[in-house]
Amino acid sequence: APFDTIKTVQQKYSNSGEALGFLDAVSVIVQRKKGFWELYSGLGVSALGSMPSVGLYFGVYSYCKRTFVPFFQSTYGSDRCDDDDTKPIFSDSVLRTMSIALSAAVGNTVASFSRVPFEVVKQKLQSGLHSSTLDAVTSMIRNEGFQSFFPTGGVSIQMVRDIPYAIFTLLSYEYLRDNWVNKSDKPSPWRDMAAGAMAGGLGSYLTNPMDVIKTRLQTDTMGLYGGSIMECARATFAEGGFRAFLRGSVPRLMHKIPANGAFFVFYELFRRLLHVEDTKQSKTKEDK
Repeated sequence: APFDTIKTVQQKYSNSGEALGFLDAVSVIVQRKKGFWELYSGLGVSALGSMPSVGLYFGVYSYCKRTFVPFFQSTYGSDRCDDDDTKPIFSDSVLRTMSIALSAAVGNTVASFSRVPFEVVKQKLQSGLHSSTLDAVTSMIRNEGFQSFFPTGGVSIQMVRDIPYAIFTLLSYEYLRDNWVNKSDKPSPWRDMAAGAMAGGLGSYLTNPMDVIKTRLQTDTMGLYGGSIMECARATFAEGGFRAFLRGSVPRLMHKIPANGAFFVFYELFRRLLHVEDTKQSKTKEDK
């Protein structure tokens, strides 16, 4: 939570194109009413929103991956080769990559709708616009109605950030598992953690520009950008060029790398406890 709050303040801050440094952002945050505890602003609403969104996301992702992989392989890959005259259109590795990317996109599209209201409230708290979750919710309803939880451009920019993030992260993670983790016969939480951390770091850095725009749109109480992704991107570029889109990348990495490392450890643990297997693994066992 502290790194996420610092990231939000860095991304939202605008002063003649000057970027707000890491320590400067910390100073701005702790000078608020609650002092040090301001670094944990939005923690409760973030945790509350994570439960349904993560459940939806990985539930849909896992289902889609187990459905898409055999479908694409039987339609375009090696499984369509019933006789010598039939050749695969794509290699199985390409089809698996496509299946993972498509599954990640579908999963995040579904999850984004449940994620947006919590993200909006969280970032308003982190920006110092409200003193508590109750204050934020009642103020938003009183001033703008329930539509304030789904601001103009809020859902679309959530998807623009989350879908590429999911694709980059999960493709990287699945690649590392296939080529590194799965080479060992015994499960290793440390390898799962390392693979998850590396994948999360890559996905976070590559999608930081979209995260900057998302933060600014979802905390835009003055209507500066009119809910337009393009207008927000243009204004951000005018402030600091391409470097402006990397604001908050350091605290975001400091938050996402350990978070993804820990998450994938438990993700794989519960998959093993529930005996959930990838199509590729199940097929290998059947061949044996």
